Amino acid sequence: MTDDTHRFFRFSNQDSYETLTTAGNTARGLPDGDGTDRWLAVWADLFLDPETNSDRLYCVKRSGIIETDDFTLEGIEEINLETYLQRLQWEPPIEEDLEALDELNLELPIH
Repeated sequence: MTDDTHRFFRFSNQDSYETLTTAGNTARGLPDGDGTDRWLAVWADLFLDPETNSDRLYCVKRSGIIETDDFTLEGIEEINLETYLQRLQWEPPIEEDLEALDELNLELPIH
């Protein structure tokens, strides 16, 4: 996940997010009957921004974005990967943690 492969966003307006998602679903013919119901996650499944406790954070693969997707709606702010990770207060796992997960046969969740 890099700035070259994904676009990162902070959403502060749920209505704008729903407008973006609905238009994107329509443009993509979703739900498609093959198990794909939505283009983007539901609002409740987005990452809660710990700095605001109300805004949501989400990333979208650039390859999945089409020309009609309107990320200029009110309350949609594009950010870069560094800012996205800072907002999530994420820190990369240390080597010992990765080795311990391997020993327990656990997988890191990917979002």
